[in-house]
Amino acid sequence: ALWKKLFPQADLWEAEYNATCVELSTKQGKLDGFNVLVGDQGNNETLDEWIKKSEGGFDVIIDDGGHQNCQIMASFIKLWPTVKPGGLYFIEDLSVGKWKGYKEYSTASCSKKFVFSHKLQEWVDDLVYQGLYGSNKWDVHFMFCQAEACVLGKKPLEIKP
Repeated sequence: ALWKKLFPQADLWEAEYNATCVELSTKQGKLDGFNVLVGDQGNNETLDEWIKKSEGGFDVIIDDGGHQNCQIMASFIKLWPTVKPGGLYFIEDLSVGKWKGYKEYSTASCSKKFVFSHKLQEWVDDLVYQGLYGSNKWDVHFMFCQAEACVLGKKPLEIKP
């Protein structure tokens, strides 16, 4: 209920892998005021269903999900475009990305060897070099990382990508 206290007027969405956990949390009142989505955040079809149901247009996304590198990447690829200009995308618990137990999950486009923090390091180059020296230019305005987590800010409309 912390998010509801911090953002009492927000339209809050919770995505959870475990349907049984959602049922229990709903019965206990822990999800009061939340819209709930259930499924695997690493599955593109599931993510497409979530986007359709929620209608996207998020001010803030907080990925505190399955913590598997490929799940984080799949979610980011699908959900970043749904973040409004000037919005924020938080990714938590990145410190487990190199742990063996968190390198078990893969998809057709993401191998078990993929480590999300390595991708973040590439994105820092993109941000710094803005399309020069082989980097990419895209709509990230800033990145802030600390122990275990990063936040990416999307460029506001008044700043062209």
